[in-house]
Amino acid sequence: MATYDAALKELDLDEVVADLKMLMTHSQDCWPADDGHYGPLFLRLAWHCAGTYRSTDGMGGCGGARQRFEPERSWADNVNLDKARALLVPIKMKYGDGLSWGDLIVLSGTVAIAQMGGPVTKFCAGRIDSIDGTESLTLGPSPQQEKVAPCQDNVNCTAPLGPSQLELIYVNAEGPVQRLKDGSYVSEPDPAKSAVDIRNVFGRMGMNDTETVALIGGGHAFGKCHGACPRSAGVPPKENINYPWIGHCGSGKGKDTVSSGLEGPWTTTPTKWSNEFFRYLLKFRWQKHFGPGGKIQWRIPRAKGALAGLMRLTTDVAFLHDKSYKIIVDKFASDQEALDAAFGAAWFKLTHSGGRWSPQTRCKMSSVDMTPVYP
Repeated sequence: MATYDAALKELDLDEVVADLKMLMTHSQDCWPADDGHYGPLFLRLAWHCAGTYRSTDGMGGCGGARQRFEPERSWADNVNLDKARALLVPIKMKYGDGLSWGDLIVLSGTVAIAQMGGPVTKFCAGRIDSIDGTESLTLGPSPQQEKVAPCQDNVNCTAPLGPSQLELIYVNAEGPVQRLKDGSYVSEPDPAKSAVDIRNVFGRMGMNDTETVALIGGGHAFGKCHGACPRSAGVPPKENINYPWIGHCGSGKGKDTVSSGLEGPWTTTPTKWSNEFFRYLLKFRWQKHFGPGGKIQWRIPRAKGALAGLMRLTTDVAFLHDKSYKIIVDKFASDQEALDAAFGAAWFKLTHSGGRWSPQTRCKMSSVDMTPVYP
């Protein structure tokens, strides 16, 4: 620990931020950036690393960076995030022990948001890396999780588990899931029921309604879902450590990328911060349909031009079917500054939660243009 403390003090985080800024728009053939910008990819990486936190028992979070190990690296929600971590390897090697994987992952997402115009201004270094995924075993699926927090049929999970379904970060994007008698699963695209799941799950993370709407809708200002064909994304690392998630559509990358199986961007400017997600959610009628990946998603009927490719998830439309959420959506759609303040605060809370591996006791906070202050 003393070695890490000393290395952290010597780390120049301004240089790390500069390197991350350069990486954001330096698309590489091994994994091309959507729209020429890696920002949405690194936002997802950081979100899925930090989003495992649950206030019910303090487990999870990006402190430890256990997303590098089983079971987290093979979760269905973490498809292709191995590519994002691979893109960060040169930066990790350059800065060595002073830059933990937990700090690098969270910082990559925070810099990504800032580079796309998002309202993030604070970051705290000091996360301690785990040497394996042992502390994630209780998150499941594992015998340890079954013992301390069993989840019948791996769906409709309750506290202390964080998500509503094992191997997901929050809730199923298509709607509440049920297991059928034949062992298969079916999603019910019911936004009202999905809203109930969202509140339950985000409540287990310690998030209130405003923070929940800000995180989901603010996060969906960026990027897109990948699933332009119904073929598999490939097998996870636990089944093929050398070639995980190779994709079975064309090249398996770029326009052929398959991750969630859902397809399309949320906004017309997927690499630029705005409140368009909320404005368009209210402005247009959203119709459910089966997307090109064979999964249930929502579109604007008879849309043309830039609107034709936009989509919403059942969990997005859910905000319109809950009184409290709808009030917040109305506020964010009409007040960009309110969204800015709420998202910035919620993002910091999300990425700085998580047990003894987190940086709270090792770091002083700063709000000066993304420049952290550390011991």
